[in-house]
Amino acid sequence: MFVDGEGQSEGAVDDGGPSREFLRLLVAALRDSRYFEGPEGSKNLSLGEWVWVDSKIGVPIGARVKETPTGQRLLVDDDGNERRLSLEEEASLRIMHPTSVEGVDDMIKLGDMTEAALLRNLLLRHKKCGASHQPCSSHARRAVLQVKLYHSRRLGELPPHIFAIAESCYFNMTRHLRNQCCIISGESGAGKTESTKLILQYLAAVSGELSQKQIEKQILESNPILEAFGNAKTIRNDNSSRFGKYLEIFFNKDGVIEGARVEQYLLEKSRVCHQAPEERNYHIFYCLLAGITSEERKRLSLEYSKEYTYLTKGNCIVCDGRNDAKDFNRIRSAMKILKFTEEQFQEILQLLAAILHLGNVSFE
Repeated sequence: MFVDGEGQSEGAVDDGGPSREFLRLLVAALRDSRYFEGPEGSKNLSLGEWVWVDSKIGVPIGARVKETPTGQRLLVDDDGNERRLSLEEEASLRIMHPTSVEGVDDMIKLGDMTEAALLRNLLLRHKKCGASHQPCSSHARRAVLQVKLYHSRRLGELPPHIFAIAESCYFNMTRHLRNQCCIISGESGAGKTESTKLILQYLAAVSGELSQKQIEKQILESNPILEAFGNAKTIRNDNSSRFGKYLEIFFNKDGVIEGARVEQYLLEKSRVCHQAPEERNYHIFYCLLAGITSEERKRLSLEYSKEYTYLTKGNCIVCDGRNDAKDFNRIRSAMKILKFTEEQFQEILQLLAAILHLGNVSFE
């Protein structure tokens, strides 16, 4: 505790506290710290040092200090681009916190909690996973390993993962025999649809080890059907859910899935008749026209997407990254697994075709 009053000279202390001179030196040292955000903290960069540099996306990205054989300092950023460094530029760079250099599993542990640090941590995580280079079979094996890793582990024992949330719900349900609720929310494109699929995948996996009914597969196969009839391409998300969904999964006392029920609400019905610019109608219409057989097309008197008013209001009939014909085959397969008869499936196609034909009716 400092006392700067009568009876003691400046800098005197009591209670064994630090002197003002000590604190002055400490502040000076902090100002000269390599992690201080001002220009003082960026002088005398050493080789291999990581710093933040400006980028075209408006958010700083990482860059590493490198030196040429001639002694010229330069930076190599996360995009692989090289930048020459002047003394003035070097003095203005901000040193990267060590947690942002290697990345962390739990982003709450980042020492520099900024947008740039969060984005770079996600980039490092993506590179470690090698998601863009692994074949589908590798993803499947990896998912199985992840399920085994998080099964029977308490929340917080392992790095954050949506399987940890699913395991926590499953553990509390089986141990305390009480209903559990998991709310998945977020803005468009935040990952609600994918998160739901991952939780279902986890619950189906841990329950399927004990189940003989294979109902877990039916629950998982409901996803492509629900997405086809309730999701659409928007300007923000290529697979945006245009409805709310309340999914109930029923387990027996042994923790085995015995059934499920889905309630849908707030379906965006107006999308069937109108779409905003650069948006599509529901996936099912484009999948239908791309995937039906020639016999079905003739019987339903159908043509292709560009011929229908209800599918061209947004001037967008193609969604990059989606294969509508392939998706239709998956929908057809999923309906078989869910015990839809061929007659019922053809009746659904007739209803979809009727909607498209009605959209082309005009009145004088």
